[in-house]
Amino acid sequence: MSEYTMPTDEPPSDRNERAILELLSDDGPMTSSQLADRLAAHPLTIDRRCRDLQRAGRVRRCPGGAFAVDDSGDDARAAGD
Repeated sequence: MSEYTMPTDEPPSDRNERAILELLSDDGPMTSSQLADRLAAHPLTIDRRCRDLQRAGRVRRCPGGAFAVDDSGDDARAAGD
């Protein structure tokens, strides 16, 4: 029996970004290739999403090219909510 996923109005890019943030939060810094393997996605797609998240201040680039959740702006984002 196959697993059924409920339809969603959320665009695929938003789902990818949410999944990336969850993985980075749970497992720590990862490269685009590592994220792509975990998410069964193309590495260029994941790299593009990570760069979008970086521009939005949600992730940062670590030495060696890995991405990590950027916690430095949490206080500012919380204050704006």
